[in-house]
Amino acid sequence: MNKLSLVKILAALLILNCYIFTCGVMGTVGGEEMTQQPEEAPEGIPSDDPGADGQGTLDFLVPDETHNGFVELNLLNIAPTSLIDKTVQSTYSERHEEYSEPEEEDEEILGVDDDYGEDESEDPNEIVIQVPDEPDDAVEQSSTPVATTTEPEIITTPAVTTTTPPATSATHDGIPVDGDDTPSTASDDQPDAIVPDDEPDTGDNTSAGEILYVRSNGGVVSGTALEIVSKITQNEVGYTFAPEAIKAQAVAAYTYVKFCNEYGTYPSVGLASTVADSVEVLVQSVIGKAVYYNGAIIQAVYSASSAGYTASSKNVWGTDYPYLESRFCDLDAKYDPNYGRTVQFSSDDIKSRVYSVTGIELSGDPSDWIVIEERVDGNYVGQMSIGGYHSYTDNEGDTLKITGRRFRERIMSFDLRSSAFDVAYDSTTDMFTFTTYGYGHGVGLSQNGANALATYLGYDYKQILTYYYSGTEVM
Repeated sequence: MNKLSLVKILAALLILNCYIFTCGVMGTVGGEEMTQQPEEAPEGIPSDDPGADGQGTLDFLVPDETHNGFVELNLLNIAPTSLIDKTVQSTYSERHEEYSEPEEEDEEILGVDDDYGEDESEDPNEIVIQVPDEPDDAVEQSSTPVATTTEPEIITTPAVTTTTPPATSATHDGIPVDGDDTPSTASDDQPDAIVPDDEPDTGDNTSAGEILYVRSNGGVVSGTALEIVSKITQNEVGYTFAPEAIKAQAVAAYTYVKFCNEYGTYPSVGLASTVADSVEVLVQSVIGKAVYYNGAIIQAVYSASSAGYTASSKNVWGTDYPYLESRFCDLDAKYDPNYGRTVQFSSDDIKSRVYSVTGIELSGDPSDWIVIEERVDGNYVGQMSIGGYHSYTDNEGDTLKITGRRFRERIMSFDLRSSAFDVAYDSTTDMFTFTTYGYGHGVGLSQNGANALATYLGYDYKQILTYYYSGTEVM
C-alpha cells in the first residue's frame, strides 16, 4: 500500500512538472499564447528606418617608423562577443534619387578629438605588447579567422605611436600652408561618368567570420567582420544611399578597422543596434575586400561629406599620406545636404568661448574679432586671427596657432559642422552667422560624395574608393 501511494505521488509530481514546463516554456497562460511586443524604434528615428547617425572616423593612427619600444593597450570594459544576438530589421527601401538630410546631433566628434587620448590612470587590465626585435616593414594581412574569445588575444605587432593631436604637438603645431597646397581645379581632377564594372561581387566567407575589435560606448566590442562592418555601415549611411555607395562605405570601414587591429589598437566607432537586410546583403557581397596602397592596407578614414574638396591628412593631422590627398568634388554644391548650412551665435557666446579656451579677451567692434587669413585644400580655413591674435597658450603651456580646425574643435566645441566656413557679423542683431561646407574632418571617403558619384555618375564601389584614396587598389 505504501509503495502504491509513493508511485501515485511521483506520477502526480511528474504531471505537475510537465504542466509547469508547458506553461513556462511554450508561453501558454490561461489558454492564450504569449506574444512578445515589438521593440519601439529609438527616439528620433522613424520606425521603418534603423537610422544613420555616423559622421565618419574618430581616430587617427600613425605607425612608428622606428619600430622600437612598446605598444600599450588599455583594455577597458572588455565586452563578450554579443553581436551575434543582434536583431535584423527586414525593411528594404529602393534607392532614392533624393536622399534625406542627416539628423542633427547635439555634439559631433570627428577626426582627432583634442581631448581624446591615453588614459593616464593605472588599469589592472593593462596589457603591454613587446615588439619583436626585427619586425617586417609592412603589416601582413591575414585571411585566417581569429578564434572567437571573450577577450582579445595578445598579438605581437610592429610598434606604433598614436598621433598626438596637432593642437598639443610641437612637431605638428599649426597647419602648413603654401601655394602648392591648394589642389588644382583642372578638368583631369574632376570625376567623369564611368560605366560600372559588370563583374559580380562575391563576399569572402572566410573574412566574414574573422573577428574584429572596436571601441563603442566606452568599451571594447568584438564580433565577426560581417557583424561589425554591417553595424558600422548601418550607423554611418543607413539603407537609403545608392547600393554602390553603401558597398564603398563597407569596404572603407572594414579596411579602417583591419588597419587599426593589425597595429594593435581598437578604433572608436558607432554601432547601429539593428541592421537592415539590404545593408547586410550589400556588406556580405564585399566583405573581406580592402583598400591597399603599394600592397599595404591603408588607413581608410572617412567623413560625412567634403566641402567641394576633401581635406588632406597633411593639413588636418600634420601627417602626409599619399593616398589621403585633397580631391575635387564638384557634385557637393548641388547634392550635398551639408553644403552651405548656417548656424548663429551671439557675440557674448563667442566672447565666452574664446576666453575660456584661449584666455583672449575680446572687446571693441565684434566685426573685427574673427578674421580668416588663409584657406587650404580648397575652402578649408587655415590661419585665422582672433581679436588680433594668431596664437594662444594652452593649459599645458604650449603655444598653438589659431587655425580653422582648432577654432572649430577647441573654441567652438564641434558646434560647427566643418572647418570650411565663412563668417559674418550683423550689428543689428548682434549675431555671428557661420556658413559651413561639408560635415566632419573631410579626409578620405566622403559618404555623401560617394552617394552622388554612384547615383549621378554611375560609379561602382571600387571606382568610388580609388577616387577618394589616390593611387590605391581594391582587392
